[in-house]
Amino acid sequence: MDAGVDPVWAAGQAALGAFANAGQICVSVERILCHRDVAAPFLEALAERASTMRVGNGLDPETEMGPLVDAAQRDQVARHVDQAVAAGARVLAGGRALEDRPGFFYAPTVLADVPPDSTVMREETFGPVAPVLTVASFDEALERADDSGYGLSATVLTPSQANAQRAWRSLRAGTVKVNAVFGGAPGGAAHPRRASGLGLGYGPELLDELTQVKVVHLEPAPRA
Repeated sequence: MDAGVDPVWAAGQAALGAFANAGQICVSVERILCHRDVAAPFLEALAERASTMRVGNGLDPETEMGPLVDAAQRDQVARHVDQAVAAGARVLAGGRALEDRPGFFYAPTVLADVPPDSTVMREETFGPVAPVLTVASFDEALERADDSGYGLSATVLTPSQANAQRAWRSLRAGTVKVNAVFGGAPGGAAHPRRASGLGLGYGPELLDELTQVKVVHLEPAPRA
């Protein structure tokens, strides 16, 4: 997240990316790198959004976030959060399992000052957690964003088209989204990088990958 963005708008994007389907989407927001110039209002707005989300039965139309898939996944989320807090992260919202209802719920969670080497920043949590690391510059954000074993997708929030161009060219991710946490090019392929997987999804590139090419050389036979 670049300097100059509207922090309240950016918080809405981050909340959507981190908490949709309780964070159980392959392209969910797993870690957030925020420029220090907008960090304070961004964190305040993000924590406010997390704290006011209606968590409950996914069949209830009033519900904004449902449960995790099972106890094992809820416990993994709890471990990642607890490890980050033990390493110095601050809990601005959530940070706990919700055991007052049937199902495997974990509160929408916002973490600040998260150490870059903590598990929640290095591995896929796959839960409703938004860990935020404040950075000093856009260059630092790009460097830290690319320091990962994964490369399925990335999002860049910036008012600068120059920085947007730099980001999509340099980030080793299969899909780079500028100023939107979800979406992609119409008809575009999904091509993960590194530990995020192999192969292609969608688009004409997928058809090419599933097609075997046969070369035929044909000449007319000489007349008898």
